[in-house]
Amino acid sequence: MSQLIVNGTLIDGTGRAPIPLRWLRIVDGRIAEIHTGTGAVPPPPLDATIVLDARGLTVLPGLIDAHCHITYGDVRTEEEQDLYASAEYRAIRAVWNAQKLLRAGVTSICDPGGSWNVGVAVRDAIRAGMYPGPRMTTAGRFLTTHTGLADFYPTWVGAPPSSVGVLTTSAEAMLNEIRYQVKNGVDLIKVAASGESATLTPGGGSVPGFRAEELKLIVDEAHRLNKRVTAHARSGQAVMDCIAAGMDWIMHGDYMTRKQVDRLAASRIALCPTLTLLANYVEWGHLVGASAARIDRFKRNLEQAVSTLEYAYRQGVVMMCGTDSGFAITPYGEWHAREMEVFVKYLGMSALQAISAGTKHNALAVDPEGIGTLEPGRWADVLAVEGDPLQDIALLQDKSRIRAVLKGGDAVDLSGPWPTATKWAWERAMIMTSSELRYDTVYAKETK
Repeated sequence: MSQLIVNGTLIDGTGRAPIPLRWLRIVDGRIAEIHTGTGAVPPPPLDATIVLDARGLTVLPGLIDAHCHITYGDVRTEEEQDLYASAEYRAIRAVWNAQKLLRAGVTSICDPGGSWNVGVAVRDAIRAGMYPGPRMTTAGRFLTTHTGLADFYPTWVGAPPSSVGVLTTSAEAMLNEIRYQVKNGVDLIKVAASGESATLTPGGGSVPGFRAEELKLIVDEAHRLNKRVTAHARSGQAVMDCIAAGMDWIMHGDYMTRKQVDRLAASRIALCPTLTLLANYVEWGHLVGASAARIDRFKRNLEQAVSTLEYAYRQGVVMMCGTDSGFAITPYGEWHAREMEVFVKYLGMSALQAISAGTKHNALAVDPEGIGTLEPGRWADVLAVEGDPLQDIALLQDKSRIRAVLKGGDAVDLSGPWPTATKWAWERAMIMTSSELRYDTVYAKETK
């Protein structure tokens, strides 16, 4: 028995121009054959069942979010991210949030790190069919140092076991942590290759978190164990060290110089900027409690990032789409197509190129051979929307435009109200004063 998608306009994710879809046949969850165009085509098999008549719709690959922290829980602060909610509750909350991604047309994600080993548990529960959710690859806790992202707290607090980062302050610790995470089922290793804080970089910017030889040690060990490695690397020097280490893909890169961008382009290592987080803070940060001074810093950061990354795109750097979903400003199920709009608005991509970035390019982080495009042999992960995303890329963020989502040929249930849940007091930071806003105001005055 086979299934059919008939009619509609096909954007297959490869970068090819849209074309009328005649019929697409699915067998055992994968695409068996596709027939397009306006000329004569063979009829579909008589025993095939039509699962979607896409007449008047655009059919494209299911979206992929290459940077989605499913374990975070729409947090507002680092403390909420790291300290509040148990491992058990985080796992249950995460699989519940995963259904939102599917309903938003996201059929695959990469979770580049989170607390405990929750990401692995969520991935396995989805794969076992216990809960609806996207295809998923996941890292464990970020490998970090005292100058890397994820060592957020004062030295006397350190990195608690519940935090998203684990301090690895020696070569032995780095190797042991990689082996520990591999034993416990991660798909990839995440490295905090750079860090940024008011203490380290009071004027803004980013500093390397590891020495070049340490990154090389990490990458070599992960590759020896058949695991890929990605890195948070905003510092241009950190990006250079990641290239030399043979990192599989790099995240952010917004503090590179043009010479460093040229080296990244020549390496052919892909970059996942996650500009959505910055853009959302600039436009809507006040809705999640960000002060005016903090929003102003994000504006300057976004300007810096756009200048660097627009040049990177023009130089041929392969761009992936990630949203950093999991924060209050990037809640689950809402902004997973936003990065494509940002790429069009700020980097000068065409809508067709942006769609390929959010599908074909992003497959690298999950399943490069099985997803990302609608071609024979690939999984039948399909999104059908009302309207033309090449005319308005933002419509992919409008859930009212989504008419069908298929994951491996199985239709996602889009009926019923959008999932909502109570936020418990113990999930939130226990704020007692407005000192954070005062600090931001003073800090902004001192650094202007």
